[in-house]
This record gives sequence, C-alpha cells and structure tokens, in this order.
Amino acid sequence: MHELTMTPEAQEKISDWLPADRALVLDLDDGVGPFSKAGVCSLDVSFRLLAVPRDDLAAPYTETVSSPVGPVHIKDYTANYFTEAPRLALQGSRLALSNNTGLVDSNVERVLVD
Repeated sequence: MHELTMTPEAQEKISDWLPADRALVLDLDDGVGPFSKAGVCSLDVSFRLLAVPRDDLAAPYTETVSSPVGPVHIKDYTANYFTEAPRLALQGSRLALSNNTGLVDSNVERVLVD
C-alpha cells in the first residue's frame, strides 16, 4: 500500500472539513466514475478531494492509499501518481498535490458529495 503524506497544516484543513461518517476519495477528474465532472478539457491534471458517503464507494475507486487522516480511495489506474512519495500541502489557502517528480496539481478542490 502506498502512503500519501500531508503537512500538519493540510492534515488540519482536511480533518476540520471531513465529516466522521464519510470516506475520503482523491479523484482524478477525468470524466470516469460517479463523482467525476465532465473531465478536464486540457492537458492539466485536476484532482479533487471528495468526502463521500461510505456506501457510495464503488468502481473505479478500488485502490487505497494510507494517509495521516485515514485511508484515501483512488482510481486503480491513477496509482502511478502515488508511487513517487505523494504529498498534500497547504499553499496559501489551497491544497496542492506533489510527488518526487514535481507539482501534480496546485489546486486540489475539496467537495462534500451528498
């Protein structure tokens, strides 16, 4: 299992926002899956941090990475983003996802899914 590290500030921002009865999903917004919007129409990579009802977790969110705030579900085909020391950090008021290869997404949106 891969691990998603977080700065203390990112952990606090996520923990304060995440309801206890929800599962955490780090979703590549590529148009695939029940929570994905239409997908990104550019070469930009766009991740969203979703708080979803636990009963709604299904394909394609079949992989899990560990994190300081608990398990984070991901799409199996996005696992390559999580093999090179992935990290969430607060940059100003925004969450940024990076790994050993550099910045992946400078604005990871948080979304509470009903």
